Parts: sequence; C-alpha cells; structure tokens
Amino acid sequence: MRHPFVDRYRERADLEDAWASDRPELVVVHGRRRVGKSALLARFASGKPISYYVAAEQLERDQLTDLGRVLGPMSVGFRRGRPPRLAFRDWDEALAAVADAAATRRVGLVLDEFPYLVAADRALPSLIQRWWDAVGSRSNVVVILAGSQQSMMRSLVSSEGALYGRPTRAHHLRPFDYYYAGRFASAWAPEDRIRLYAVAGGIPDYLEEFDTSRPLRDELLRVAYSPAGRLFREAPDLLRSEFTEPRTYETVLRGIANGYVTPGEIATQAGLAGANRVTPYLDRLIDLDLVERRVPPPEAGQPRSRTSQYVIADPYLRFYFALVDPWRSAIQQGQGAEVLTETWGEELDRFVSRTFEDVARQHLRRLAGTGAVGPFTTVGFWWFSGGDIDAAAMTGPRLTAAGSAKWTREVMKPGDLADLRRDAGIVAPGDRPRLFLYSRSGFDRNVAAEPDVTPVTLRDLYAADLEYERTEPGRTRSRARSDQGRR
Repeated sequence: MRHPFVDRYRERADLEDAWASDRPELVVVHGRRRVGKSALLARFASGKPISYYVAAEQLERDQLTDLGRVLGPMSVGFRRGRPPRLAFRDWDEALAAVADAAATRRVGLVLDEFPYLVAADRALPSLIQRWWDAVGSRSNVVVILAGSQQSMMRSLVSSEGALYGRPTRAHHLRPFDYYYAGRFASAWAPEDRIRLYAVAGGIPDYLEEFDTSRPLRDELLRVAYSPAGRLFREAPDLLRSEFTEPRTYETVLRGIANGYVTPGEIATQAGLAGANRVTPYLDRLIDLDLVERRVPPPEAGQPRSRTSQYVIADPYLRFYFALVDPWRSAIQQGQGAEVLTETWGEELDRFVSRTFEDVARQHLRRLAGTGAVGPFTTVGFWWFSGGDIDAAAMTGPRLTAAGSAKWTREVMKPGDLADLRRDAGIVAPGDRPRLFLYSRSGFDRNVAAEPDVTPVTLRDLYAADLEYERTEPGRTRSRARSDQGRR
C-alpha cells in the first residue's frame, strides 16, 4: 500500500534553498534507521542533475565501481544515450569528476549510508576535507553526506572531526510525532491512530507496514504477533545492527520497559555492578534517540540534576518490550492470535495510556507552533512527591500550561479537573496556567464549562490548523482556537 510523502517541510525547504543558493554547499543529514532520510533525499534529488549513491557494505573498489555508474550521467561531454561507466582508482579521482562536471553547471552528489564508505576507507573524511578546502568550496556543487550511525555522523563535524567547520547545513531527522504518524492511517478513527502511534511510533518505515483498509487488530496480528511480522523481528535486528553486545542493551531496555527508571535500578535488572557500569549503555541509547533522560521541566537546563528518570523514547521499542517480547516463545510457536486476545483490551489500554501522555505533550508543542498558546521554554512530565502533571509547559520560570491525559472509557469529571488544579498549585503556587484536559471518552459538561480549561478530544488532536510547519517563514498563522475541543 503506497502512502503519500508526509511532512519534512522544513528539511525539504532548506535542501531546496541549498540547491538554489548558487553557493557551494556541504550538507550533513543524519537520523536513526528507517526514519526516512533516503526518501527525503531521493525526493530532493529527483529531476535535478544530482547523482544519488546509496553505499553498501562492500570493499572500496566495489564501491568506487558502483559510484562510477552513478556519476556517469553527469560526466563531462555526456548529452544523451547510454551514460558511460566511469572508472575510478580512488576517491580523489571520483571527487575530481564531480568538480569537473560542476565547471559548466550546478551539480550535486548524495552519498547515502556514508558510514559504510568510511568503514571501507577510514581516510575518506580526511580526503573529502582536503578536496573541499582546495576544490569543492570553490565549485558549483551541493554535496550531501547522510547516514544512520549517528555517533559516527556527529563525530565527523565535532571539534575533533575531519569535517569540523566545513558543513554549510546540517539536519538531524527525527521520528514523526503523533500528528504526522496519523497521516499514515487517516482511514482509521482517531482512537486507532493513537494506538498505531503507541505501537509503531513515528518511524515511516514501520507505519507503512500497516494496511489501513483492514482493522487495526487484524494488522497487529500480521505485523507484530506473527513470527514473520516486521515489528516482531525489527527490535532484535535493530539492536544487532547498532551494538556489538546487543544482549546487554536488550536487557537494559527490558528493565526500563518494566518500570525501572533510575541507573541503580536499571543496573540491578541488567546484572551490572552499579549505576556507573550502566551509564555508558544509557548514554549510547540516548545518542541513538532510543532512550530519554527525563527531568521535571524546571530542571531541564540543569545537566547535573539528580532528579531524573530514564524512559524508552521510541514508542515501538516500548511496545515491543512491554507486549511482544514477554510472549516471543508463544508467538514463535504460532500462538500469536491467542497472545493478541490476551493483550487486546485492558492490557493494551494500560500501555497506550502512557503514550497518550506523550501525545498530550506533543499537542501542547503543536499549539505553541500555531501561536495559540506559549511560547514555551520547555514542555515535559513533572513529577513530585504525591503526584504528577502529564504535560507541564514552562515559559521561563513560570508554569503557563498544565495538562492531564486520561485514556479510559469514562468521561473526565470535575474530580479530574480538581486533581489537576491541585497538582499545578503544589508545583507552581501563584502561577495561573491554562489547563488542558485530554480524554479518550469525552467530558462531563461541568468540566467543559470552566473558563480556564481547554478540553481536547481525540478528534481535536488531528485538527488541520495544528499543521503549522507549512507556514511560510515570516508569516503568522491565524491563531488556533483557544478552546480546542469545545464543540
């Protein structure tokens, strides 16, 4: 099932600006596996004199042979017919061919999966640096280096990296939020779109696995509760591709998924001797956007905060370790339908409720993007002795918005609102935040009548005016309704 290209407005606009700039451009694009880098770059390159090369794990000579085929259409003197296959003995010759082609017109080169090229020739970043300094930075070229090994891609442009100070632009592609993930399932009701986001997160490649002409439950059985299912296999494959010792990382993630959130607790569950031993694993998982170190919003700018929790940032991995991994043996034995029957309903709802809190925080950020609220310094989860606030938005030192999210079959009642007022008063006495209530099942009429309260239904979460990214730079969208959810 084909899906339309979704979002990436800012990145697409910036790449087009790089192409139109008439200046030499060296662009670095990175992001985790399956996040959509290749789709973005292929769309950008289409119809332009840009050679797009996707590297593979090969010997350098084979990579250069493949690159020669890709660069053939831009070779000097080629006009029509079958492009020549250029023969390169080394990277100096390949880069020289790019510079020669740029002598008469603007050309581009995309080196996707760049880390595979570096693995075959560790000197390649230095060779590109030398070429860029001497030739590329004076040529009519756009060169894009892209890759999924984020630590390696970041190291290229770090103060100790070979390309430090050279890139003219850089993009860190992140997974979609709930709003754009929902675009992959517009045929489904909002309730199932939220469930899909809780299962697949914002990774386009995972979202595209689901056939939205069929019920979500049927698709879950096929995609996640079958031995051949993509989301049954993906987590172990992902860990094996990223880590040399995947079992330890898997154990760390399993511990976090089971509710152990401090380094000491996680280390104990992973069989590591103390919190210091688990920290390098947590740091690596954070570097890959798989785990998040969470602190209450007022402490967001304090790197040494002792009040912190480690949570799985990727919804898919949360789903896998909570509702698939414990049942792996049964699923492999063909009992996926029975497992899904066991988890569907209350257990799935308890799981989705955690993601629904993430959705509430993302919604506040979207509202701020439209100009309806905010601006916010930070939006996060605020916990304290005796309670918590699911979505707390700060403007400087002030709490300016507070939200409570309930994924239950009951409407939100005045007692739910009273709890939110109390908790906001405890953490920020004297502030008068706007209150947001997020409900799967609706609201008591007395709750909706409160003047400082914005009830948000599932349908409101997908309102068209939340798509602020389409706004042209410098223009202000009409302010979104402050009473989202009042219908």
